[in-house]
Amino acid sequence: MLTSGPYTLDTEALVRLALDIADLRKQDYEIVIVSSGAIAAGMGRMNILQRPKSIPQLQALASIGQNLLMNAFEKALGMFGISIAQVLLTIDDINNRKRYVNVHNTLNEILRMNVVPIINENDSVGTEEVNVGDNDNLSAYVLSLVNADLLVLFTDVDGLYDREPKSGSGTVIPLVTQINSDIEKLSGGAGDKAAVGGMRTKIEAAKRVMSGGGKMIIANGRKMKLSQILNGDEVGTLFCAEGNRLNARSHWIAMTAKVLGRIHIDEGAAKAVCCKNASLLPKGITGVEKTFDIGDVVAVVNPDGEEVARGVTLYSSVEIRKIMGMHTDEIVGVLGYTNGNTVIHRNDMVHTEIIT
Repeated sequence: MLTSGPYTLDTEALVRLALDIADLRKQDYEIVIVSSGAIAAGMGRMNILQRPKSIPQLQALASIGQNLLMNAFEKALGMFGISIAQVLLTIDDINNRKRYVNVHNTLNEILRMNVVPIINENDSVGTEEVNVGDNDNLSAYVLSLVNADLLVLFTDVDGLYDREPKSGSGTVIPLVTQINSDIEKLSGGAGDKAAVGGMRTKIEAAKRVMSGGGKMIIANGRKMKLSQILNGDEVGTLFCAEGNRLNARSHWIAMTAKVLGRIHIDEGAAKAVCCKNASLLPKGITGVEKTFDIGDVVAVVNPDGEEVARGVTLYSSVEIRKIMGMHTDEIVGVLGYTNGNTVIHRNDMVHTEIIT
């Protein structure tokens, strides 16, 4: 909704958004913006009418367009005396727990200073972000980072339709409480030539948000205002999961952290982990895949090869290979030290049924 014409920034749309944000801040709302548009703005500046497929070209355009994007936001919000802060993230800032916490603290401090963070992926350096990334899923990550109450995804359609909108029929689904195969079928394909993703990535984002018990709305950014949504007007599609919300650390384990390895366990350990909410002990481990370190997130796999949980390991893959199948009182004798009796403590483990 921030671009118009031959991939130029829509300054009028930015001013409307800025006015809306200014009104909401007077009501003590804290606003965090996750914005796309850097690559599109770069394309407009360089008179490129078709999105390149080359990673170096995309990175160059992101570098050119990011300055234009931030300057446009600064002018629009500056009209209402609102200061902004640029925050560029990569997937490593999300996957790595230490960096994740650091970003969390930084964003909270920016908000404490009464400044509006403008967040984007660091497309100029992150090949994975440019190639497969999208700001819909980034927004879902940011929701967790700042413990936000609501994620609003503004797009150019009125919400999620119960059939393909281009067919000329169908109505907007007002409420989704579960992402199932029928909902995923409605996501369709990608958006316009300057965009990444489309409704598909918005459904992926909704799944991340709902996994933590959060709320998300898809609405038409050219028709609706944030103030209308926050005032309770029935617009767009609301995604709201039933059940309890995961705490911040569990949500990071379940939906944010990168899984760096797999630990195979026997049937007894699988039952203890799944049915009794037990910690994972070395005795029940039968194998290890890949190389990982202490503090990494790994998948826990039952004898049928199915993931039953994932969690933060207290031992490296090298250490686990040495102590697997052993009782906890044998750890010191094998390693010469101990990091504790459990390989993954139950407080640092999330069951797959919650993840999916």
